[in-house]
Amino acid sequence: MTDISIKLSAYLDGELEAADALAIETLLESDPAARAELDVLMAADAAALEQFDALLSEPVPLAIAQKIKSSPVGMPATSPARRPVWGALAAGFALFIFGGAGGYLLKDQVAPTGTVVASAGWLSDIADYHAVYASQQRHLVEVAADESDHIKKWLGATVGVAFSIPDLAGFGLTFEGGRLLVANGKPVAQLMYRQADGTVIALCLQSSMNSDAAPAPVFKQQTIKGFDFVSWKGNGAAYVVIGPGGKPGLADIAALAAREV
Repeated sequence: MTDISIKLSAYLDGELEAADALAIETLLESDPAARAELDVLMAADAAALEQFDALLSEPVPLAIAQKIKSSPVGMPATSPARRPVWGALAAGFALFIFGGAGGYLLKDQVAPTGTVVASAGWLSDIADYHAVYASQQRHLVEVAADESDHIKKWLGATVGVAFSIPDLAGFGLTFEGGRLLVANGKPVAQLMYRQADGTVIALCLQSSMNSDAAPAPVFKQQTIKGFDFVSWKGNGAAYVVIGPGGKPGLADIAALAAREV
């Protein structure tokens, strides 16, 4: 792994000092190769998270669960020097899961505020992307709004869903352009809008096998990783509008987008 790869990875994880993070952002503005590598790293992170979630969903054999639960939490190892590192990590993870109140796996967790935080699915991946791209100014999108026809042709063919670009000017939103994402291992078209105050709202769509057209879309609202989502399905695709947590009018934006997309 190159030095820039290490720094990009640390940038995604929020581990850089402010000056180093600013240097990376400056590099991303001027270096297409660095931006492409960042996209690859983000896609790899999304794939790793999906695999980890799949692991968590697997049932733990009863014999192992009983053995872990019968072991005192914090019991010192008898021979730490000869214990494999992976074994120690796995045991620590298992103790974390089964300790305390008896132990059980949660696929979805409820934050102290009561909002549901999804641990899997394409929306979780979208939240990760939005956290990075929504803060961009010059490089918010891959293809600018003045190439709307190209955006529809390119992203539509890649995602496998034909779409129109909704006009959300009535909500003070200006269409900035689009970019390609990967969520749950599948391509996603992301259409980016920005308000005068800099707030970024995105409309994302992905092909879906179980999204037949319905008389009216059924909207689902949820908060994931600090972002508000309004999602629905129809016409062979899954759609979602994402904005900052507490953003008023997101449901109305989604309703109009659903009619025009």
